[in-house]
Amino acid sequence: MDDDKKLSDLLKEWQLPGTPASLDARVFGPRTPWWKLLFIGSIRIPVPVALAIAAALIVMAVALIHRPAPPQSSTSVDLAGFHPVTDMNYRIIRGDE
Repeated sequence: MDDDKKLSDLLKEWQLPGTPASLDARVFGPRTPWWKLLFIGSIRIPVPVALAIAAALIVMAVALIHRPAPPQSSTSVDLAGFHPVTDMNYRIIRGDE
């Protein structure tokens, strides 16, 4: 027990030396602007996730290529069979009814 007390007292007296200013640069490396990371950056992802993303992109590309063409819409309107309404009945609906 006496050794534990001596060790505790010694640890309380111990002063850590200051860290050098260059330690951050050595540990973290030089700072790179965020816009450069768009060109030189990398993202590490597991292989199964990368394969799933690639498969989804392939399926979407195939679906986009084989998409049926939209139906051709006519730009002219044929009014040959159009007749105006002969009997017009109006019904007014109020909000409180």
